[in-house]
Amino acid sequence: MRKNNILNEKIGFVQTPSEIAKLMIMLSTVDKNSNILDTGCGEGIFLQELEKEGYINCYGIEINKELYELCKKKFKDKYKIILGDFLTYSFNEKFDLIIGNPPYIHFNQIPTQIRNNVRKIIKTSEGDIYYAFIIRSIQLLKNGGELIYIVPYSFFYNTYAKIVREFILNYGKIEIIIDLDEARIFNNENPETIIFKFKKGKFNLNQEKIILLRIKRKNSKPYEIYIKAKNSLETKNSNDLFEYNIIPHYTNTNQWSSLFFYIPNFKYILLKEIAKVGVGMVSGFDKAFIIQDDSKFTFEEGKLIKKFVKAKHCKRYVVDGYTKYILIDDSIKSEEYLKENYPNIYLKLEVYKEEMKNRYLVNKMWFNWQALRNYEFLLKNYNKKRIYVPTLDRHNYNRFSLGEEGLLPAGDVLFIQPFDEENLYFLLGYLNSSFLENTILKMEEEEEDA
Repeated sequence: MRKNNILNEKIGFVQTPSEIAKLMIMLSTVDKNSNILDTGCGEGIFLQELEKEGYINCYGIEINKELYELCKKKFKDKYKIILGDFLTYSFNEKFDLIIGNPPYIHFNQIPTQIRNNVRKIIKTSEGDIYYAFIIRSIQLLKNGGELIYIVPYSFFYNTYAKIVREFILNYGKIEIIIDLDEARIFNNENPETIIFKFKKGKFNLNQEKIILLRIKRKNSKPYEIYIKAKNSLETKNSNDLFEYNIIPHYTNTNQWSSLFFYIPNFKYILLKEIAKVGVGMVSGFDKAFIIQDDSKFTFEEGKLIKKFVKAKHCKRYVVDGYTKYILIDDSIKSEEYLKENYPNIYLKLEVYKEEMKNRYLVNKMWFNWQALRNYEFLLKNYNKKRIYVPTLDRHNYNRFSLGEEGLLPAGDVLFIQPFDEENLYFLLGYLNSSFLENTILKMEEEEEDA
């Protein structure tokens, strides 16, 4: 995994455990003479494990010169090591296997020199750099080639990752998913990651299945993960660490919201047909905008203070509490105007001015919010109740929660606003019901038995 180092505009490096690299290599079926590419070779962990397994024609590309020189020295003439940006480098060949652990960085934090390359590939300024790595990798695969990555789970549900899901469905199939949840395999970093194996080619996805392993304990060590995942795949059974499943392949991008969910073949309506469903707003610098005590602000300043629902407030059925934010929309375009008309707010924000200027803001001032998603709709319906749900949740029960009037969604929740308010409580109960969950699980079991 890689993460952004804003101070020197480089993409930093966090080592992949050798056991995880070994597990990922084990998933491949390509022969030892195949062309293989590690898309960010770092200190050479994947190349080292490939060498141990006897693979001959391996390539590594690395954008950081220091890491490149380390790999170049380590593998000498054994493998071809390239200094360059994977997203733009012109390769002379295509590959049988592409493998690795790409950077996980939101577009707004990507170093400036790489930003345009990412936008060109993923067609948005709201995604993550690893989206671009997935798409670029698929482009560089031979027909029948395999892509094996360890990446965050978020591209399964994120709105702006739809292009990635479409690309996968258009150019091949997923064969294996290993859901590692929040297992702490990257030292102090614990994103919710999956390992997935993609195969390029033309397939009838209605007839394809995905092998899914789901980890049971987050505190598992890399070696245990390797041993137990290998055992589960070989025996085609669950064990004390992994739950083994076979699920129908996704056939459209709407089915990816859960690793276990697919749209069954019965009459249904889409949620968006009866309700407005949207993502929450992102401040881009919570430390500055969150307030604990609003007593020192004037009446006019109080109009800029709004109550936001965050994931931690969703207690199932009810929203419990809120967090107060200073919300400065794009209508305030002058620092002088803010200082003159909202002096106490200005004094609070000014402390973080230099840090906030480093955010990637298009046509905005340093004190504006980063992403006012669905802002006009939410203001128009400010005095209506709506349902909130965390965007990412590992609880074993649904957490759809009803919020009172005068609340807004933060960036870590989705909101659901029925077009007909009479449907609000019915929808809340249905979304939280065990009936809904059990019906889907039962149908999946029947599908597997068939």
